[in-house]
Amino acid sequence: MSNRVVCREASHAGSWYTASGPQLNAQLEGWLSQVQSTKRPARAIIAPHAGYTYCGSCAAHAYKQVDPSVTRRIFILGPSHHVPLSRCALSSVDIYRTPLYDLRIDQ
Repeated sequence: MSNRVVCREASHAGSWYTASGPQLNAQLEGWLSQVQSTKRPARAIIAPHAGYTYCGSCAAHAYKQVDPSVTRRIFILGPSHHVPLSRCALSSVDIYRTPLYDLRIDQ
């Protein structure tokens, strides 16, 4: 078994969202600051995943409902845009690279 760490690059950085970490952070903070939290933190959310110019403000309403102080694990379920699948597939990478920081995947 290999000890090599496999990273998924941020393939849409610079097109669907900015490739600049500080600029992306400012955009996200701006959208989130304009949204109110509900009375209880969400246990599940459904959020859009188009280019942030189109859906950033809307997605902020969903993500604002997540309370990091009570969230232990996040499970992301998304569509396959490039390969037809008849079942669920798990990522084979160890890290998702983002303009903000690298996210280690709990496999």
